[in-house]
Amino acid sequence: MKNPSWVFLVAGRYFKTRRKEKGNAASILSAAGIAVGVMTLIAVLSVMNGFQLTTIEAILELNSYHLRLSREKPLLAQEEKLLRSIPGVRAVFPFAEIQTLVRGVSSDNTICVLRALPEDIMHKDPSLAGMLGMVQGDFDLSGGLILGAELARRLRVRTGDYVSLLNLSGGDFSGLKPENLSFRVAGTFRCGYYEYDLGWGFISLANAQSLLSPADEIVTGIKLDDHFDDRSLMRQAREAVGGQPRLVSWREYNKAIFGALRVEKIMMMVLIGLIFVVVAGNIYQSLRRSVYERTEEIGVLKALGAAPFSIRLIFILEGAFIGFAGCLAGQLLGFLAAGRVNEIFAIAETLVNGAAGLLNMLLRPWFPQSQGQAVSFFSPAYFYLTEVPSKIYWGEALFIYAFAMLSTTLAAYFASGRVASIKPAEVLRV
Repeated sequence: MKNPSWVFLVAGRYFKTRRKEKGNAASILSAAGIAVGVMTLIAVLSVMNGFQLTTIEAILELNSYHLRLSREKPLLAQEEKLLRSIPGVRAVFPFAEIQTLVRGVSSDNTICVLRALPEDIMHKDPSLAGMLGMVQGDFDLSGGLILGAELARRLRVRTGDYVSLLNLSGGDFSGLKPENLSFRVAGTFRCGYYEYDLGWGFISLANAQSLLSPADEIVTGIKLDDHFDDRSLMRQAREAVGGQPRLVSWREYNKAIFGALRVEKIMMMVLIGLIFVVVAGNIYQSLRRSVYERTEEIGVLKALGAAPFSIRLIFILEGAFIGFAGCLAGQLLGFLAAGRVNEIFAIAETLVNGAAGLLNMLLRPWFPQSQGQAVSFFSPAYFYLTEVPSKIYWGEALFIYAFAMLSTTLAAYFASGRVASIKPAEVLRV
């Protein structure tokens, strides 16, 4: 048996044909288990990626930016122009951050973070318009403050109303005197990130001069076309401005939160990946029984000259076929679930509400006061979103496929270990 094609032929027949006692139900259930695991892992990771991507984009585009450059003297216009001319740099602009107390119609003071930006920020950073959805008014910093929609709701103010900001004026700490400065609300925004919508606002650098203390510094924010190119562009930025500027990358500035998001994803993959361990155990037991039931056939193959490794390869390929079928079905179902996650939740809500309505109608003669309440899995009253975001990374999908295939193949490899101990003479004598 020098032609190795017979190994694939026999492995394919073993995969498709019925077993002596239980038929091929074990192979079908094993493939179904792999499919469920792959589908679940892809769907869960895609939704997690969607939520994390929304958070990361809001942080990088509105808060930390990709690079922060600061030094003792503010950048000159010529230096900003040199930074913008670097290939890969999308936007360069000065900004300052002010933490203050704001008071609206309500009597309570609320902590607010004001991001001071140039009045022509939409020209310098057009991507900002894509992150901010204006609820009221326009993003015109020359007209006053732009507040987060949730912050404006808490302060009970609308466009055109005035709010008071607490300012501490004076030279040293002992001479500080609190005073309230009044500013007009020029608009309200939503960015989809609750923390910013609740506690953030924007003001022009010109209007912020009365709020800035001598200790506050004006930093230069730099946005890149690809934020993963930050390390190479940091060297070019230092050469462009000269001196000894302090450059902070988004990796360092957001190290804690991005590290937490990474650990969260890894733990989720490990927990859901345990499904593959269970299925691999099922495949191991199934193929061990298959080897036992096909002892006579193995003896015949050995008597015809088949090598022990070739026979073992038959059962390894059978496990690989199970993994391939399960992975292919699981990936197709996972991509479908990830792309239609909102439709799936809508169907689930319809079915649950329909069943609840039917149950309520049946119980009404005995409980006339009972009235069912519609179920909403992601109601805006409890969750700060109108739809579930989803994002598939092909690298992760390929890793899931490879891990599932590896688990099934290894299970088949260890399950076929008994093949080498089968002796043709003893089997055929029986």
